[in-house]
Amino acid sequence: MTFRDLLRTAAAPALLMLLAASAAAQEAPSVAERHASWRACLNRNFAIEVALSSRVIAADAALRTCRPSEQAYLTALAGSPLVDGDDVARVRPALLLRARGWLLDGGRQRPL
Repeated sequence: MTFRDLLRTAAAPALLMLLAASAAAQEAPSVAERHASWRACLNRNFAIEVALSSRVIAADAALRTCRPSEQAYLTALAGSPLVDGDDVARVRPALLLRARGWLLDGGRQRPL
């Protein structure tokens, strides 16, 4: 077995793992995509609910309805190298208050 053959056989599994990891990373939505999905869910559900009830009730209903999108966003955020699950759990109440205010303000305040 030559050095070239050895290099090919040793590099092949590493290359396959790299390709698999790259494909998995491309398939998994990023934190930004999950955040955008959560915001879109909030906007869509708030628009539906506000036609049927008050703005406050509509905001609360949108937050409840979009809980799965919120959870997906927070899970992705907790997986980032900058924060952990405890950090996310600690800021979740403030994030929900900000989201509620953002809905009630019509998105005019700082971006969510």
